[in-house]
Amino acid sequence: MQRVRAAISLGPNCRGKYHLHRVFADASPSGVFDWQVTPVEAIHCYLRQDFAGLFERADLVVRAGVVWNARYGTSHQHEFPRDLSPGQLDACYPAARARHEHLCRKTRALLGGRGPLLLVFSRPVAGEVVAELRAAVSRYNPRLAFHLVAEPAAGAVGDWTGNAEVWDELLTPFDITLLEGLAAAWRKRRRDRRRAAGRAPMPPHALP
Repeated sequence: MQRVRAAISLGPNCRGKYHLHRVFADASPSGVFDWQVTPVEAIHCYLRQDFAGLFERADLVVRAGVVWNARYGTSHQHEFPRDLSPGQLDACYPAARARHEHLCRKTRALLGGRGPLLLVFSRPVAGEVVAELRAAVSRYNPRLAFHLVAEPAAGAVGDWTGNAEVWDELLTPFDITLLEGLAAAWRKRRRDRRRAAGRAPMPPHALP
């Protein structure tokens, strides 16, 4: 069993985050690659640019109701309302940008630490693509201890969530350390207390 402090998605789509949360719950903290679609080259740009300048208003366009970054090729279906019109983009951008910068800070902090981390790339790719991503993460922080795994081809079968059994085989060799597990349990108890007190639970996008 490989012990890690946290497990996060390295893109390029939301399938990895779905299964990380399913298996590890709150021990998989949120990050910028969770729910946006991020091409491999854009992931390299995030690392090279220290997660800065990749969500500028001038780079964003609306195509068929979805916001795309024309410069970096990322798409942002979850950061903006569905069926967004070009005229609505300006009004929605400040909140989306604040959220994006928050997630960039969280991802930067995790990758800037010592780990060990589990990084998940949720698309079947050639070994050299994984090797290049591994090298890019190591360049970003040479001190970071991490495991980088990519989705097997069988994991992508089915709907957008893929094959849960294949993902279980990919993730179950890893275990979150006791400290992180206790922190996740504390967050769950906090939410339970809020519900018991009759207070509305914090929405998922507002959770740590």
